[in-house]
Amino acid sequence: MATPTPPTPGETIAIAEPAATGPWASFKAFKEQHHIAFEIGFFFAGFLFDVVLLHRIDSTPLLIHQACYLVLSALLIFVDHRLHVSGKEPEGFLGKLASFRLWVMHFFLGTLLNAFMVFYFRASSGILSFVFLIALAGLIVANELPRFRQQGPVVRVAMLSFATTSFLAYLLPVIVGELSSWQYYVSILIGAGVTFGLWKVFTRFTHDPNWTFKRAVVPGFVVQGTLLVFYVLGAIPPVPLSLKHIDVYASISPSKDETGVHYALAYQPAPSWQVWRKHSSVFIASPTGVCLKRKEHYAPSDIPCENDEPCKGLGYVCSAKRAWVFTRIFAPAKFRDQVKFAWEMDDPKKGWTERGAPFAAGLSGGNEEGYRTFAYTTISEATAYRVRVLTEDGREIGRLTFDAKLGEQPATEIETD
Repeated sequence: MATPTPPTPGETIAIAEPAATGPWASFKAFKEQHHIAFEIGFFFAGFLFDVVLLHRIDSTPLLIHQACYLVLSALLIFVDHRLHVSGKEPEGFLGKLASFRLWVMHFFLGTLLNAFMVFYFRASSGILSFVFLIALAGLIVANELPRFRQQGPVVRVAMLSFATTSFLAYLLPVIVGELSSWQYYVSILIGAGVTFGLWKVFTRFTHDPNWTFKRAVVPGFVVQGTLLVFYVLGAIPPVPLSLKHIDVYASISPSKDETGVHYALAYQPAPSWQVWRKHSSVFIASPTGVCLKRKEHYAPSDIPCENDEPCKGLGYVCSAKRAWVFTRIFAPAKFRDQVKFAWEMDDPKKGWTERGAPFAAGLSGGNEEGYRTFAYTTISEATAYRVRVLTEDGREIGRLTFDAKLGEQPATEIETD
């Protein structure tokens, strides 16, 4: 066997450190070997955690929990930036905790994004809202990608800025008890202020010449500018409101007893061969009807009519040629506002045209299944009709499009709400 050559004077000998052993070392090795599974696992853990908690958007525990996530995310971003600039990790138990900070940060941010996706989806309506949801889904996916996370605190500050604005977008209406445009503009200003404030805090406590306004603040401002454009275009869903139900009926008869108000909804059933449908795809409006008593929630009378003329002197309206839309709209507890029903008709020559001014109805919150309200329109010709349910400032909560024609109404069936 060859004899080892002795070291020359002054030569440095590299001594291999013994491999780390123990449960912690085994866990780190397992994590590195299965890092993709860990990322996916954390993503689904955050999503399932949200599914369990996301019961009502106005839930006080939920709002507190999300506010804590925002504060903790800001704190962890600050700690991560400080350690990144120092170039060294803490030792011992603190070092083990610090090694999880990226996971925890993106878990918090991912959980918030999941919540926003659920709430925005419930309140979304129309193509522009769909585009916004696609963009949000892309951000959720990007949050799980290592390459995205490696961009450092710049990306995380921008995400925190987005999360702050999205959270305030439904927190302020819940607190105020109504939904208005100024609330979203205030949310954008606060989101931009958080971005600027974090930059100032970081530069005060951690000297980093690379942490410039351009790198640390502009990305957050870009996020806020994008949200502002989406809002002006009407793409931001009107959280915290959401449409729980909407459909067209031949008549609606409210009644009240000791348990509350009940609505008898007469609908035209679909043909028996359309087993996948309950309501007919084509609504048939009768050219004759009876006068309806407005003061008694449009209760039918015995007075026949073909238009409103015989009913006007009595303060009634005629049920002839009318289609009724019944809705249930979720609103937070103690919420008092208005919604509008904007009717449109697909004119063969002009396309979709408005049918008079939108009809306003009161909106009260707190009901788990949604606040009940209804409106009607007159079917003047065989074509498609559309009703859009709007907030008071014109943001769309939901819509219904249906085909209609005039003729003898088929037998209806009753469902009670």
